[in-house]
Amino acid sequence: MSAATPDSPAGPSSAAIEMTIEPRIRPVGAGEVRRLLPFRKRRMVGPYTFLDVMGPEEMPAGAAMNVDAHPHIGLSTLTYLFEGRIVHRDSVGSVQSITPGAVNWMTAGSGITHTERSHPDDVAMPRLAQGLQMWVALPAESEDGPAGFDHCPADQVPEERFGEVTVRLAVGTGFGMTAPIPGSSPLILAEVGLAGGAIRVDDSHRERAVFAVDDGLTVDDHPLPEGHLAVLEPGATPELRGPGRAVVIGGEPVGERFIWWNFVHSDRDRIEEAKADWTAQRFPLVPDDHDPWVPLPG
Repeated sequence: MSAATPDSPAGPSSAAIEMTIEPRIRPVGAGEVRRLLPFRKRRMVGPYTFLDVMGPEEMPAGAAMNVDAHPHIGLSTLTYLFEGRIVHRDSVGSVQSITPGAVNWMTAGSGITHTERSHPDDVAMPRLAQGLQMWVALPAESEDGPAGFDHCPADQVPEERFGEVTVRLAVGTGFGMTAPIPGSSPLILAEVGLAGGAIRVDDSHRERAVFAVDDGLTVDDHPLPEGHLAVLEPGATPELRGPGRAVVIGGEPVGERFIWWNFVHSDRDRIEEAKADWTAQRFPLVPDDHDPWVPLPG
């Protein structure tokens, strides 16, 4: 994995592409991710305010992912895996193994704490790890609402075939489908598998972007390298062609948001309150998995 030029769009774009964002390497816990959002010139796509790419990585036997207890406000986390398994625990009492193709949607609202760890049965063996970790900004009326958790197993994610193209709608609406997890506002998360052929990108949401899981993809004949994110022009319906896999994200904008560490909110003062609350450990705790917890960045 090579480091990209920080905060710089990559290469020329087609008329349907507003910009192409290169991934930037960022440390997370003991490992690294490739970050696409937020980006200096494009802070959000619809309500999506954060997009990290995990892997693809070959994890040796004995290696484990351990993201200790940490807090969120004002957002929903959205986890979607291609390879591997993660155990999620949170302060509303959820304990859920996340597997490839399943959907984890955790709503922070006024405050939630969670952990993410390798499944204990997997640690003794070498394995692949690959997936997406996203944050979705909540609408203003929900930013300080109740915390919650939703999970959709992989076999319940709606899927349609369009010739040689398969579309799985993980969250929201799009491509003529409605997902079991609707999301907090109008949005889309869809995995598109192109064995061959092509498909027009759904235009039912105002802002959209296409992430290249694999090499070999084009957007209106413009190459989209693996790991890059093409932000589309409003109303554009470019042709997405493979072979390879892509993920379409987007939705309706929810307005400006401030981001500091794990906190997202439309009110800066609310973020300052969250910082003080976490330092004083006034957030709800994760049952049986709160120690150790991650302190505020210095």
